[in-house]
Order: sequence, then structure tokens, then C-alpha cells
Amino acid sequence: MKKILTALVICTLLLAGCGKNDIAKVYEKSESDGIVVTYYEMNDGTWQCEDNTYQFRLELVGRMPNAESDSSYVVLTDNENLTFENVSKSLYSSLSEDSEIMKGSIIVEIK
Repeated sequence: MKKILTALVICTLLLAGCGKNDIAKVYEKSESDGIVVTYYEMNDGTWQCEDNTYQFRLELVGRMPNAESDSSYVVLTDNENLTFENVSKSLYSSLSEDSEIMKGSIIVEIK
């Protein structure tokens, strides 16, 4: 099933004008690996997910309030200044300004 899904994704990218030679690596959605959505590393150094292109892939590690251990987020973004605290607040805060910092970014892995 995964091979069929991967083939469909690659065909979709080809039809959208993105040849498979443009893709350097595929990160497939995997619950066991903490990958929450399929995304792609491109040969030009950019990242793609859900028809959007991002300049940066940030691996952010920190500890949530009252947590016993560290958490890790992988975020695709054009904002290289995002911090673990920014991403964490966007997930648990009820303030709209806390979610605004993530505008134009996507969490692709949670561990």
C-alpha cells in the first residue's frame, strides 16, 4: 500500500510540473517515526509539503511546561527565527497572537 501511495504522490508531482529528479528525499507519513504528514526535500535545498514550498526545515527541541521529558518538532517554514517556545505556544495557547507566529509554517514531525 505504501508503494502505491508513494507512486501516486510522485505522479501527482510530475503532473504539477515537479519532476522526480527534483526530489532528493521523501519523508513519508509514519506514526512510528513521528512524521505527521508526507513532505519532500528538493534538490535545490527547499522543502515541499501540501503544495507549498519552504526555505527551511527546523528541528526544534525543548521541554513543554510541566513535562517530564523533552519534545521535538520538525517544522517547515520560511521563518528561520522560529523557536521551540513559539511552536509550543501555537499548540497549547488560546491567544490568537501565539498561533500567528506559525502562519506560513507547518509541523511535519512530532517526537
